[in-house]
Amino acid sequence: MAKLKTLPEHVQIIESLMLRSKQHRAIMIPTMLMTGIAALVLGTSLTLKAGRGIDLHTYPISAGDWTWTWISAAFCALVVALFFAGKQAKADGHTLNTPQLRHVFRSLTPALLLGFVTGTALSFHDIRFLPLTASLWIASYGVALLSIRLYTTKSARFLGILMLALGLACFWVSLRTQAVIHPIHLANFFMSIAFGMFHLIVASGSILFAKAQA
Repeated sequence: MAKLKTLPEHVQIIESLMLRSKQHRAIMIPTMLMTGIAALVLGTSLTLKAGRGIDLHTYPISAGDWTWTWISAAFCALVVALFFAGKQAKADGHTLNTPQLRHVFRSLTPALLLGFVTGTALSFHDIRFLPLTASLWIASYGVALLSIRLYTTKSARFLGILMLALGLACFWVSLRTQAVIHPIHLANFFMSIAFGMFHLIVASGSILFAKAQA
């Protein structure tokens, strides 16, 4: 009986999320643009800081510094997304803390938590595993986006597929290029492509799509 009582609420939440594609686009496009720019700048900065011509056995940046730098960037991206979500909520006349938003976070958390824990553990275990860490983060982010595919924009669903495919490809490349490409440079390249270029491309496509529909 308890399950029957909670079912209408879940249906209402999902229906509400599916019908708010325009509001979701207003949040996701600027968030993707800012995330893409920040990831490109951060990846380039870390690569230049490490030095492009460093020896394969030299690590000017520790695994901890690399990991927490990117985690801090992810936290900033979350703050930006909540900022735009708050603006949209104010424009719609309701609070940010809604059942819909809590439902989205509950759906995203498992995949993101799995990628964070396993990837971070690998990087701290051996700095040579940094490309594997980046690959796991990218793939888990793709899975997280696909977990909310039923009630998000087409661009976010497309980005989820791209990120999952790229994460798996990067994982394979990481294993094939050990002792060939410096781990710090390869990990930065993966992160810059995934969270930098892919976000900018998808955000630009969303803007063009929105203009075409106007």
